Amino acid sequence: MITRHHIALTIFCAFILCSALVPSDPGLMMVICTGACIGAILPDIQMKKPKGIHIRTAAWLVSRFTSIVFTPLLCRLYHALRERTFDPEDKRLTHSIPGILFLSAVLAAILLVPAFITGSSTALCLSAAFLCGTMLGLVLHMGEDMCTRKGITPLFPYSTTMVSGSIRPCDTTDRRIAQFHFYHCSVAGLIIGFQYIGSWQGITSVPLCLFGIGSCLGRMIWSSDVSISYDAIGDLVDEQRTPVLSDPFIARWKADHSSPELMMGVYYFSKNEQ
Repeated sequence: MITRHHIALTIFCAFILCSALVPSDPGLMMVICTGACIGAILPDIQMKKPKGIHIRTAAWLVSRFTSIVFTPLLCRLYHALRERTFDPEDKRLTHSIPGILFLSAVLAAILLVPAFITGSSTALCLSAAFLCGTMLGLVLHMGEDMCTRKGITPLFPYSTTMVSGSIRPCDTTDRRIAQFHFYHCSVAGLIIGFQYIGSWQGITSVPLCLFGIGSCLGRMIWSSDVSISYDAIGDLVDEQRTPVLSDPFIARWKADHSSPELMMGVYYFSKNEQ
């Protein structure tokens, strides 16, 4: 999906999560939602730089962190483990379970290690909340792209099995993405409403919120005709070698179609012999 779809759908799910974890702390809620929005943008390393400076420029700058810092490190790791060279611009690196796990580990090292060194409980709490939101955004990004026709390769580079749906994000005639927005907003509104009414509060609201997020993802997957297929793009292709003939004066070949020039030559040669 395109950037604005990722951000909108992720914010609704982040509100659902925040209503269970930090319902009375607007500061932490803002940190978690910010981390979720950033996590929803990070995997899109092939995002094109927008013309001029506007809101989408900030999203492009976030994706540059992944393409400049993260994917080169991941390619080095895969090269050491599998002795194969990967293209850092291959989007399958960041649209896979190993990719988002490694990205989460890198972000955890960047955020949590300084907080532990300084010993500040506030910094540690804010870093953990931001990291939690970022991981939620990464997971939701995978689930949302799984519904599109381009799909994702969840186990790349260990497998090129692709999971994809039937949605074209730029097709304005397809109303399913608009329906996803409405459904996510409705679920978030209902859960937050229960929180403020007082029917579901504290630890008892966690299963309800997890069910709400799961229903949002399930609704997208069910409506997108998600299927599993094998994607051979990017696999190593064995080099086709020309067989060595025992007799150098015998040439064996097989043509897929007839050659008019060759047939004319045979006809001309036969006519001269007569």
